[in-house]
Amino acid sequence: MALVFSGFLASGVLLITILKSKLDLHSFLFGDILGVTSADLWRTLIIAVVVLISVAVFYRELLFYCFDPLATRAMGLPVHFIHFGLMAGITLTIIASMQSVGVVLVVSLLTAPAATAYLLVKELHLMMGLGAIIGVTASVSGMYISYYQNVPSGSAIVLIISVFSC
Repeated sequence: MALVFSGFLASGVLLITILKSKLDLHSFLFGDILGVTSADLWRTLIIAVVVLISVAVFYRELLFYCFDPLATRAMGLPVHFIHFGLMAGITLTIIASMQSVGVVLVVSLLTAPAATAYLLVKELHLMMGLGAIIGVTASVSGMYISYYQNVPSGSAIVLIISVFSC
């Protein structure tokens, strides 16, 4: 997975360089919170509402699928639909966060709060709530550090989450 991620990232950087794109490579890779527009905020809000409502409505099915996909299939639940919905939710979340934290750090922002919550609690609903709290706390703290220390916002947010994980 890491090899595929880094290979495609390198391919993207190479293509952007070769094609002489007007895209700012630095802000694309590492995010630019100052480049976030009101349209980006609305898009993020809509995506967050859609993903949260979907998780609330299909919580039991997602829980069952994540822990035992074979039993989910045996119970007659639509395993392919559940898998597609889960992947769609993850994709929408990545799209919503790419502008602020960039391509490189979005993976850390998705996994680190969940991993930290997993270390602290063992029930999924508590893990989801705690992961969200950790993510929001790290994002706000990282933004303040980014502003006052004049450092990139995505890096500051991910470093705060990394400190929480320790």
